[in-house]
Parts: sequence; C-alpha cells; structure tokens
Amino acid sequence: MNDVKRAVCAGLALACAATSADGLDIGFRLQLGNPDDTNLAHRVEVTSAELDRMTETTNASGVVVRRWYGHRLLGADFVAEATLTPTDGGVEYAFAYRNCASKLSVERLGFPDVFFPRTNELRIFYPHQQGHVTWPHWESLAPGETAVHHYPQGFHFIAALEPTGEGVYVDQRGTARLEATEVAALQGVGRTAHLVSWHDLPVSSESTRAFRLPYPGVVRQFRGDWFEACRIYRDWVRTQPHYRAAAARPRGQLADVAMWFWNRGRSEKVIAPVERFRDEAGVPVALDWYWWHRISYDTDFPHFWPPREPESDFRAGVARCRLGGIYVQPYVNGMTWDCDNPTWDEGGAQGAVMERDGRVRKYLFNRFTGHSLAYMCGEAPRHQAHMRQVVRTLAGCGFDGVYMDMIDNAAWGPCWNASHRHPRGGGTHMAEGFRRYVGAVRKENPGLQLSSEDGCEAYLELFDSVISLYANGERLTGATAPRDVFVPGFNAIFHPCVTSFGSFAMIDGIPAWDETWPAEERWTEERPWEKLFPDQFAVELSRGPSWGIQPCVHNFLLEHAEDPRFADDYRFMIETARFWHRNRPWLLSGEMLSPGRLSCPAQRVAFMRRSTYAKKGEFATCVQEALPTVFHSVWRSPDGRVAAVFVNWSREPRVFRLEAPDLMAAGELPARTWKLIERKEDG
Repeated sequence: MNDVKRAVCAGLALACAATSADGLDIGFRLQLGNPDDTNLAHRVEVTSAELDRMTETTNASGVVVRRWYGHRLLGADFVAEATLTPTDGGVEYAFAYRNCASKLSVERLGFPDVFFPRTNELRIFYPHQQGHVTWPHWESLAPGETAVHHYPQGFHFIAALEPTGEGVYVDQRGTARLEATEVAALQGVGRTAHLVSWHDLPVSSESTRAFRLPYPGVVRQFRGDWFEACRIYRDWVRTQPHYRAAAARPRGQLADVAMWFWNRGRSEKVIAPVERFRDEAGVPVALDWYWWHRISYDTDFPHFWPPREPESDFRAGVARCRLGGIYVQPYVNGMTWDCDNPTWDEGGAQGAVMERDGRVRKYLFNRFTGHSLAYMCGEAPRHQAHMRQVVRTLAGCGFDGVYMDMIDNAAWGPCWNASHRHPRGGGTHMAEGFRRYVGAVRKENPGLQLSSEDGCEAYLELFDSVISLYANGERLTGATAPRDVFVPGFNAIFHPCVTSFGSFAMIDGIPAWDETWPAEERWTEERPWEKLFPDQFAVELSRGPSWGIQPCVHNFLLEHAEDPRFADDYRFMIETARFWHRNRPWLLSGEMLSPGRLSCPAQRVAFMRRSTYAKKGEFATCVQEALPTVFHSVWRSPDGRVAAVFVNWSREPRVFRLEAPDLMAAGELPARTWKLIERKEDG
C-alpha cells in the first residue's frame, strides 16, 4: 500500500472512531525496516488504523486508555497502549508498545498522531529558529500530502492555528527526549488535518520488541495565535531545572551590550569601527569576531589555530578590546570537520555522523573550495579533544567568550555509524554527547562565556548567548506574508534565560569577502544598494531588537561611519543602541507579553537576497508587499512594570494604535525612531 492510500485509510478509520481526549482523535504510526538495507523506499509504515482491533476505556477520573492489538506484520500478540490523562484544557499522553514479533526493526515511532477538522485558513506554527507561522495551500494538497515538515531543535511543540476557532497544540515534555523529534502537518481526508510527532528510535532488538516513550507530552485545543501556543509551553518549562538554571546565571558584561558588530578579518579592520561607534554612541558594545583564523572560512575546520595575523598582533587586538570595554568573542565551529582536509582520517572519519545509507552527513558551505564540512556525532572523542584545546588556547588570549557554531541548531538527529558505541539510529546519544562536551569546555574555562547558533532547549543552560538571525527572514529564506511569517517564539518562551543577538543587516548591502578565496570570484562592480533597497537595513536592524534581540550589524567598516551616503542609517544605529541600553529592564530582562493588535500604515519593501557565496553579479529580490511600518512588542520588567516598545523604521512619520491585553497606546512616531510607552499604575 502506498503512502497516500495508507494515509487515506488511516484518516477514514480514525474519523469513524469514537472521539476522546478533548474531542481529538489520537493514534500512532510505526516505520519498520531492515537496518542493513539502505533503500528507504523499502521501509514499511503501519498505522494504528490498520491493527486488528482497538479498545478504549475511561475510568472515574476521566483517564482514557486506548489499546490496539494484533497485526500481520507486528504479530498477533502485539499490543500498543496510549494513556490520555485529563489536564488543564487537554490531555497528557503516555505511550508504549510490547510483544512486537516483526523480523524488521522498528526505526521510527509516530506518536501522537492527532487528527482534527480544519478550515482553509488553518495556519501552522512550528519551531524553526525563533518561530515560523506558515499558511499552507490546503486546497491544493492531495490526501496524505505533507504541508509542513520540520525537526524542532529549539523548543518542542507545534501548533495548528485557527483564526476563528479552536487550534490544536502538541508538545513533548521531559529531559530524556529522543533525537530528531520530527513534526509533520499533513492533509487528511476532506477537511481534516493531522499533526504527527516522529521519534527516531535506537535500532535494536530490545526497542523493536518493546518500547516506552521516555517522556510525556500534552495535546490540547486552544484559542489564540502563536503567542498563546508559546505561553502554554512557557508555563510548563518555567518549572523545569534547565530553565531555572539558565535564568539564574549571571549575565556579566553581556547585560550591558547595546550593539553587536559581526565583523570579519584582521584586528585593525574589525576593531577600529567598533571603537568609533562606541565613542560616538556612548554605549557598551560587543565584537563577534569571524575570520581571525588562518584557514579559509568554512574550510579546513577544526584547525583554527594559529591566527592569520602574527600571534602577537592578534593577542594585542584582544587586549585592545578588553581595555576599551568592548566585549569580544571569536568564531569557531563546534561540530564539523572538513572531510576534504588531509587530516580527515586523523579523527574526522571516526566521529562523523553517518546516514542510514552509509554516507557521511556533510554539507558544502564554501562553493569556492569545493570542500564539504562533515557533521560530528556526540560520540567524537578526537574532534572534541581538539576543540577543547582550541577553546583553552583562545581563553588564554583573554577573550570574554567563544562562539561555538552550529551546536545549538545542528547537534541532533540519528546517527548510523556502526563503529560508534551507541545503537544505530536515534536515541539520546547526540544531545548527551554534546552536553558532556560543552560542559567540559565550561569546566575547563571558568568565567568564559559560550555562544552558539540559534537557541536550543537541549543546551539552554550551557550557552550564555545565541546568535539569532531569523528576524531577517526575507533575506535568508525569501518567505513573505501572508503565507509565511517569522515570529519571536523562542524569545516569547525563554527570554530572559539566554542573551540573543544578531542580524545580517549590512549598511552598504555588501557581504564580507575573505582574502583567502579566489580573486576571480570577487564582485568587481557593486551597485548603490542603499538606494536600490533603501529600507532593508533599517528593517533588518530594528526588527530583532523589537523582539528582545540585542542590536547587531554585519560587516561594519570604518568608512561606513564616515560616508555621507550612510549618515541616516548610521544615525539610526546610534538611536537604536541608545534606546536598547536605556530600556534593558524590558528588552533584556523582561517577560514578553501578548503583542495584541497594532494598527499602522503598511509599506512595500524590497529585500536583496545575496549570500556570502553568491556568484559574481547574482542576487535575488524578495518583496513584502505590505510590511507594517511600525514594529512593536509588549514586556513586563522584573519589578512588574509593563511597557510597549515601538519603532518606526520607515522614512516618514507614522501613526500607530496598539490594543493589547496588558496595555493600550497610540501616537505618532517620527521617521526612524524608537519609543517606549509605560502603562500607568491606574491602568
């Protein structure tokens, strides 16, 4: 039976079943295969609707137990059991199966598999980076076709949002999460949709015979948008030790930073513009220092030391930052090895993540060199030992922190490397291995703050800061409203547990160029990008801070502060940094509240999509046809004060009106200015 037919059968069977658990139909799926067969097409899927029979009981407390029995592939004695315990507004689930007699291995478990009615207005919120709301073209999907397909690594829930009715929320709770919890939103039968959470299991005879999901979760219906879904998860996660540990740690100098500079190259090039801005804005600043290493970017990792300038100059540059009050951290990649580097066989191959078909999991980032970076498993002793030494060396140079790229957003997923001690497939080995590794780095370097890419709950208390870039979603993905909207979901949940910074905002629109790359690939004719895309810099600079992300500019050079072409944007940088610094009780330390509804004029904005490795002369344009000209957010400070933050990024005065549960406000903002309105004590 093909996947589409199977999905149709499952949907019909569940639709006919008696509903329970807050009116939602909940089933399961199993995917089985021969782990030595690398052809994924040979994997077989079994749904709960295909089992021989199902019973359902409800006790006096309202706890529902569903049991499914027998299947031609799983055996006559196979039993699967879902326990659904009433909780606030929904049910808490547990799941287990036993007596599986299949000759194939159970490789993936899909539970809960939640079916519910939908309209064509149904949106899906899922944890891509900060958070992403997408509006699928439901009417064009075939039965069983996937509308959204995602591996949540930042936080562990997904929600279906119905603008005029009840949405559906599904999460996973607990610390012993399986790796690569994949969430799919599928088109069911007719006007039915379903959310299914896929868990990659450790492939072993034990887990095939019997398995118990090692954590509970919640399924519930709710009314509201993405923020209401985030609040459900936030209410739970605040009670957890990892959240409390992250929230309790001191931020140190990070708490004062009002502007980050994501600069690349030798010390004089990257430090002087930061000093210039510090002096003119009069606020504390930070330098996220890339390309300090002799090797080419995205090539020859993990061999970062020595620096590309004389070591004495490099160390002097670090001291210069520290003496000038500039928080400074260098770039390293925390989890990859160049598999085209001669040292690959000295430890890279040993620790690499393997796909099911035996290929190394790798990616070609730098098209100029043709070298691919291989992803390391949590079980990669030589790689981890090497990187621990690199960090110790950098700490000895006097840095405030070290940025360890990719761990937060890429250290997850199954590994099929048969030479590793962990079982092939999924499990907890990736998170456990990287937690031990990062924990060792912290222990060996007391006082050194660590940073990584995006936010990830699995490592929440281990990284002090994260670079968060998807306030620049147009540049990175080309996604535009109304079908796709990026939102600050991670900050709505975890702010202020971890300091977020970052953006790709470039005042001249020109990405940095590494002198180690082939000269013939370098763009020789740049256009006046600030005129062709006059609003992009202001939008990208201001949206992140309005979400509670520390301001940041990318590839900022000394001449940018001096060139009259950029005078207005440079003034806006200073205004943004000063505003952020004055209002840290809300934007840095506050709790995000419901954004409510903001009314303001909208404007068409064009964004240039040009990557660091773009071919000479090639770029794309992404257009938001009706972007709100005022961004906003609502916050409660630690001492209980409620305030709303507004920024008019446009080049004209704009009026606005906010109606939010915790605050009402209205007014007019001059062009490219910020404003904070605090709620009066009398409400």
